[in-house]
Amino acid sequence: MIAKNVTFDTVGIWVQIWGAPLDMVCPQVAGEVGGRLEKVEEVKRRWRNDMQNLFMKVKVVIPISQPIRRGGFLLGSDGQCTWAMFKYERLPIFCHYCGLLGHGLKHCASYFTATKMERKWYANMGIG
Repeated sequence: MIAKNVTFDTVGIWVQIWGAPLDMVCPQVAGEVGGRLEKVEEVKRRWRNDMQNLFMKVKVVIPISQPIRRGGFLLGSDGQCTWAMFKYERLPIFCHYCGLLGHGLKHCASYFTATKMERKWYANMGIG
């Protein structure tokens, strides 16, 4: 095996799940949410039962060619939908515009195209 034969198409990364209803903060729910992101590698469990967790933590393997998700809706035990926000730990180079790993905002073709079209629109309107 040599370096040019190795392809990196996925990355294992820890995801924090914030904003879930308190009755849903458990390893089973973390595993279910992680499974909807991609393949689950590990679920972090609480160290002590008397401590209240503010978030759940799951390690998932995500493809680097797809945008990362910023959150998702959870259906609570009371039947109400709640938005849970995902925070990624030690995220490598990441574009906040398109959501892809591997480049930043400065090198994003989608952002460049969008801002170019926006500047053109403003110029046509006589603004700026």
